[in-house]
Amino acid sequence: MISWELVFTIIPGIILFLYGIEQFSKEVQLYAGEYFRGFIQRLTSTPVRGTLVGTLVTSVIQSSMATTVITVGLVNRGIISFVASLGIIFGANLGTTLTSQLIALNLTSFAPFFILAGFVISIAGGKYKVIGRPVFYFGLVFFSLSLISGVMTPYQNDPQLTGFVTAMDNIFIQILFGMIITIIFQSSSVTTGLVVVMAQNGLITPSMAIPVLMGANLGTPSTTLFVAYKMNTSAKRAAIAHFLFNFLGVLMFLPFLGPFTSIIESLGGNPGQQVANAHLIFNLICCVVFLLAIKPFEKLVIRLVPGREDDIVFQTRYLKRPLPEKTEDSFKALELETVHLFEQSEKLLFEIEPLLEDPKKYSSIVNQLKEYANYLDDEISDASLELSDRNLEPNEVAYLAGLDRISKLGEILAFQTWELVEIIHQIQEKNILLAPKSKEAIINSLVPCKMNLRSLVESFPVIPESVNESMRERDNILRDIITLQYRQYLKRFISRKSSAGSAFSRALFQLEGMSATIREIRKSTKILDENRSGR
Repeated sequence: MISWELVFTIIPGIILFLYGIEQFSKEVQLYAGEYFRGFIQRLTSTPVRGTLVGTLVTSVIQSSMATTVITVGLVNRGIISFVASLGIIFGANLGTTLTSQLIALNLTSFAPFFILAGFVISIAGGKYKVIGRPVFYFGLVFFSLSLISGVMTPYQNDPQLTGFVTAMDNIFIQILFGMIITIIFQSSSVTTGLVVVMAQNGLITPSMAIPVLMGANLGTPSTTLFVAYKMNTSAKRAAIAHFLFNFLGVLMFLPFLGPFTSIIESLGGNPGQQVANAHLIFNLICCVVFLLAIKPFEKLVIRLVPGREDDIVFQTRYLKRPLPEKTEDSFKALELETVHLFEQSEKLLFEIEPLLEDPKKYSSIVNQLKEYANYLDDEISDASLELSDRNLEPNEVAYLAGLDRISKLGEILAFQTWELVEIIHQIQEKNILLAPKSKEAIINSLVPCKMNLRSLVESFPVIPESVNESMRERDNILRDIITLQYRQYLKRFISRKSSAGSAFSRALFQLEGMSATIREIRKSTKILDENRSGR
């Protein structure tokens, strides 16, 4: 009979391994801070560079799940695009192979040293104190595997254990086993670590271990798919890409599993090293193949996950660092980016009418547009501050200050527009039915707002007098519409025919505020033009 010692050592060993991986990952991310995220964003301009980033990050934090979940989160937040995420996803699988290689190289025997070193560094203090805990947990990961390996050694020839392993004589059962273990423990590193240790102890052969490793790859995307369920379209695509990459990689290898195993065995080394080498080569080949086919793969994912194509990536469109050497070119970039900022309010306005007709039309992009407008304003302000350090003429300084003020007004306008969308969304969420007249009033009030905003986008930074006059006329029209709607609303409210309560008046108030901000931008642009002519 298999003793309880085996059960009660393997299970705590796995728990200790999971704890070590989780804590090590957290400590590294905490130590890296925002640089960790900025590092990913800066180095994903090409798929190859993205793959290198994914490999490096996963090698450091020892968790492909953590890397892919973070990546999907970054896509959802608009920090990187879906296309940029593909390279990181490819590299994440490659990065996990470091764990199996280190185990195969008997790093487990050095685990107590890392635990002791991490503990000493932590209590010693000083500037290196912050790396003490990551070193400690790194040692704990491999120490847990050494515990499992030690208790497994006496059972190499145990008939019951041998019988259990022998029962997994079907490739698909082996793949399924690897997938289930990975899903249960939410870590492919657990599966690969155990498989390498079992191979080192002669409990399984490389030909049995390799399909289990492939199953581990299939189990890895489970967390990513779950996390991305309520995220935007791009994040969902990144999660599906992760699953397809692993699934298609396994399908690609299945017909050649026999020859592949023979090649691995011919490379030599003990069984543990052979399994680790198979894990590395399998993921490396998958990375190369999918990098070569990244365009058709991208199209496949987009076709499988239809949705909005306007998900936002938090990058400036015209402002590039470093700023152009010619001050005139820098001013031009600032002007164009300010127009880009106005366009975010315009996009928010176009979210309102569909939402009035159907509550399900509310999109997560609404919050992204508001945050993106804030981001653009920050970037414009930073660029203005940087530009102010140059040797500028007084009229250029005044023009720069005017641009910065208009940028702030553009950010305020985006916030006001977002609040209007949220007011309407809250009405819908509370199952309050807007009267047809109320809906019509909001839609009619939006028309002059949209037209004035469109005039700003098309004309800025110089608004011709004819356009200026048209905008003033539309201001007056909107003022008359809102005054009339307030009166009609009060009549409906007093006669208890208004089900929307104060929400409708809040919507009208918000429209009034948006109109006032657009008017202020128009007036500020007039002053801006005066300073521009003196440049």
